[in-house]
Amino acid sequence: MRIPWLFSRYLAKKFLLAFFAVLFVLAALILLFDVIDLLRRASSRDYVGFLDVVRLGLYKVPQMLPLILPFTILIASVITFLLLSKTHELVIARSAGLSVWNFLTPVFVVVCLIGIVNITLINPFSTAMIRRYQFEEGETLRKKTGFSWNEKGLWLREKMGDDPVIIHADSVYQEGKDLKLTGVLVLNLNTDETLKKQIEAKNGFLSGYTLVVNNGVSYTPDGDREEGIQMHIPTQLDLDKIIQTFDKPEEISFWKLPHFIKLLNNAGFSSLKHRMHFYSTLASIFYFIAMVFIAAMFTLSPNQRQGGILMKSANAILFGFVLFFISRLTGALGMSGTLPIFLAVFGPSVIMIFISASVLLHNEDG
Repeated sequence: MRIPWLFSRYLAKKFLLAFFAVLFVLAALILLFDVIDLLRRASSRDYVGFLDVVRLGLYKVPQMLPLILPFTILIASVITFLLLSKTHELVIARSAGLSVWNFLTPVFVVVCLIGIVNITLINPFSTAMIRRYQFEEGETLRKKTGFSWNEKGLWLREKMGDDPVIIHADSVYQEGKDLKLTGVLVLNLNTDETLKKQIEAKNGFLSGYTLVVNNGVSYTPDGDREEGIQMHIPTQLDLDKIIQTFDKPEEISFWKLPHFIKLLNNAGFSSLKHRMHFYSTLASIFYFIAMVFIAAMFTLSPNQRQGGILMKSANAILFGFVLFFISRLTGALGMSGTLPIFLAVFGPSVIMIFISASVLLHNEDG
């Protein structure tokens, strides 16, 4: 039977109201705990005020959206279905010939729209807020790093004795345990940040905690030129630490991830973590739909006179956590290369959808 448009709009509205209410409560709780933690960290810094801490907390909340959205959808679905059962609206709808699939269709449509908005709009906004939070936190609560790497090349700030040194490379490439550099520029500064010497070289490499520049050409502000320069610059970074300083996948917009993955591949670095995150973001729509199926499996019973509302809700949330932990487990296996990426990110949600759909079909048709 075709579901009436008015009833579909009514169900969608009910679900959206529950969704935004749950999202507000969860976001408020996260903000509260973040502000408490930031207040503790800022207690020794007199220049950091309460409003600064609250602003940092607001910047940090979007980091948790990918984690709380699936559970927001799960809880909102449970609330929606239980309220419809309590008011006997589902009983009336069933007596009018509507099936469980008619109840779920409007919710699925809304959840798919939420998933699309999450990928296209919320994800870029979240990554922008994460970067803003990191900048503000770096200014107020922790030291900033002297390393940067992007498509424009590598920048590194170190010291040789008391003199600052700024190193730039046009491109980098991982080769074994060494980092090869091309188009190297070294700016040797005085303590007052004025230029003492500029060294240019076609190639260099980072081995261990030492940056080696071979066959360079040096220039001084006075116009003196010297060829065949060899430098060994001690650094606080080795290859492993440099890899750790790369932008985390969660800090890169969904739209920019393919370009960054290509950049990593061209430089010889592993892009597995970023590819996993990219496909996990795409798979989030299936994850959201699986949460709706879980809620329906426990709350859309054909016999609406059955009690145990608290038990049904608890079982639905428990299964939601089971799906969450299984997804994390398969994600870890995918990161290790044990599972293919598509199976690791799509597998748990798709399997849960089939299991829940089978249970619903059994309950509906016997």
